[in-house]
Amino acid sequence: MDSDERLLLRVSLLDVEPEVWRTFEIDGQLSVGQLHRALQIVMGWRESHLHDVREESGAGKEPLRWGRPTGDDPDVLDEDAWTIVGAIEESPLLYRYDFGDGWEHRVEIVPGEVSGAGDPPVLLRDGANRAPWEDSGGPHGYDANRAALADPGHPDHASIREWVEETVGPWSPVDPAAFDPLGVQSELNLLFNPGGSGAHPADMSGLVTVDALRGPDDVALDSPLVAYAGELPPPVRMELRQHLHRTGVLAPTGMSPETAARIVRPFAWLVDRVGTDGVDLTSAGWLPPQMVLEGMTELGWLEGWIGKGNREDLTPPMANLRQTATRMGIVRVQKGRLRLAAEAKKAVGDPRRVLRLVARGLYRKLQDAEVDAAVLLLLAFADGTMPAQRWRSIAFGLEMVGWRHPDGDFSRADITSVAGQTEDLLGILFGWRVRMDAPATDDLRLFAREALR
Repeated sequence: MDSDERLLLRVSLLDVEPEVWRTFEIDGQLSVGQLHRALQIVMGWRESHLHDVREESGAGKEPLRWGRPTGDDPDVLDEDAWTIVGAIEESPLLYRYDFGDGWEHRVEIVPGEVSGAGDPPVLLRDGANRAPWEDSGGPHGYDANRAALADPGHPDHASIREWVEETVGPWSPVDPAAFDPLGVQSELNLLFNPGGSGAHPADMSGLVTVDALRGPDDVALDSPLVAYAGELPPPVRMELRQHLHRTGVLAPTGMSPETAARIVRPFAWLVDRVGTDGVDLTSAGWLPPQMVLEGMTELGWLEGWIGKGNREDLTPPMANLRQTATRMGIVRVQKGRLRLAAEAKKAVGDPRRVLRLVARGLYRKLQDAEVDAAVLLLLAFADGTMPAQRWRSIAFGLEMVGWRHPDGDFSRADITSVAGQTEDLLGILFGWRVRMDAPATDDLRLFAREALR
């Protein structure tokens, strides 16, 4: 691409203070439709409303207007049939998004050096502030809502805060000053320069790097998080990707064997105790009493326990441990003996292998909605979501991939139900009181990050 084919553009959102603006280079031979998609990314919109582009001044004639032609509007020009250079050569452009809220942007060529061959088709140069929250009522409504949100004493503060949490969601910054240039450029690369983005071509989520760049601890193609993100609407997926980047959720954990052993202690004990030879069960199919008592004692569960702690059928902690390990495919019953699965045999004496078994096995035999809820619950622990807001973040994430409650919005009880088996597993690992709104310890956050990979 020759440098004279590139334009340096400045876009500014009108009637909003402080000013929301960006400067970016773009290949002038791209279409007006591609300019629209670039503007959505650089400004941070969700592309959930109608748009059009028109000349600011028609130079003595009716200004030209571009969009998606329909039979109802014969005057609109096809945005995919015009180049950006062809549209902007005589006048700055006005880009309108959401005809209800009426967000108007001014797009103009500005002087400055542009790069040459080898640079991505769209290159962000600078900018400030995030675009307003979608559906906030235009400039006036956005200003009023911001004022109410910033003032705890405002009569509408609680209702506006709840609306923002439900509408903006957990992955997009609420702060009007938020701006993430690196995240924006990553999104531009995924759309306009997929071959140079570093993303794996078989990955719909945009979270997995190509084999040549992927390290041993990077997120894998078969990660449930990758599958979940691949189902999100593209603009919300963009928000999730940038959120993961900002919070470092997918950065390698560098977990030591000692930390792994501490986190998965109950399952490591079970794997080592069953061993490669297996354990004979009682005639009724229960764990031997001596093994139950050993587990309760060694895992510290006997302290304060009412009862002898040596009968699996009367000792829920041990029964839950075996039941969960069975669901995860770590152990199985064969001819009256409890045996390790093939992969679990390789994990005897190796807590890091056990951790990987648990981190992947936790999704096994869950229904589709339960898998998504597990991903979202783990993400809410890993990314620092406030305890009281975790259920809302899970509800938002479920709705974004199409799950709906037949009677309306999800309640906290609905989310507790669909995430119940994952909560039970976390209770085994981190204490029986670990539930969705529990404080997140360092070990819990580390495990959540491992299980998301």
